[in-house]
Amino acid sequence: MNLAEDEKEMVNETLTRTPSEVSRQFYAREYWRSHGVMKFVRRYTPFWWRRVLRAPYLFALDSMDAILGRGNDLTPPRYLNYAGFKGFAEAGQEHLRYFKEFCGLQPHHRVLDIGCGIGRMAVPLTGYLSTGSYEGLDIVPSGIRWCQQHITRKYPNFHFQIADIHNKQYNPGGRCKPSEYRFPFPDGEFDLVFLISVFSHLLPADMDHYIAEISRVLRPGAKCFFTAFLLDDVARRGVAEGKSSLQFVYELSGCWTTDPVTPETAVGYDVSTIAPLLQRHSLSLDAMYLGGWSGRSKFFSYGDLVTATKA
Repeated sequence: MNLAEDEKEMVNETLTRTPSEVSRQFYAREYWRSHGVMKFVRRYTPFWWRRVLRAPYLFALDSMDAILGRGNDLTPPRYLNYAGFKGFAEAGQEHLRYFKEFCGLQPHHRVLDIGCGIGRMAVPLTGYLSTGSYEGLDIVPSGIRWCQQHITRKYPNFHFQIADIHNKQYNPGGRCKPSEYRFPFPDGEFDLVFLISVFSHLLPADMDHYIAEISRVLRPGAKCFFTAFLLDDVARRGVAEGKSSLQFVYELSGCWTTDPVTPETAVGYDVSTIAPLLQRHSLSLDAMYLGGWSGRSKFFSYGDLVTATKA
């Protein structure tokens, strides 16, 4: 697969920054989890079983933090943080910079965070959206409850609600199919919609529907920002040579996965499919910032970043 010349320029012009230590940590962690025996442990052990098994150890670390006076009210306990504890604050600050620099985020803007998790992106935004507002959606009830109790209580312009969507990995009991879920907001509501580590767990039909809903709730000229795993020639070579932290070797209809048992564990897309997908839903691709997950020597963040504008 060869990118069009304008797409090549769009991608390559962004590979100028020194990768953050957080990105390197994510790469090392995911590489360890996705290779060797750990690959099979993760494939055949349900996600929530692994969380339960680790809970006593994480709870002990949280208790030690409490005794020593470490942590704060806006940092979730390890035993609740299903998104990964390391780099919680650093990753949030990193993406806040992206929102401001790439999407023109302003303190008065209205923002939608799809897949808000346990507040990794919301926490740094509390210090920036002084006259704006924030809405967060997630499929994991424990994360939403923590955010409501610890963030909304201090920042009433920040709201969180559960999206009861089925996901084989994170919410197997969800009642609504991702391809049928309607975002609970009116048309043209937001200045910025972002999704961090959401499309990396969605199959093609679900991703297409989410893009349509994102376009619907964005104001004309507003921005969309999302992360994904995008397969270009360099990424495919990294997978083939064992350099990538994720092994997208199982091809499905319209995407690749690392896990044939639970495809939603990690989903990758051909880089050439993104611009047409966005265009079908009145979004124009602004830029792609390719990440280090694939083992490439020059990268911007861990995952691949995409920005787009609503027509």
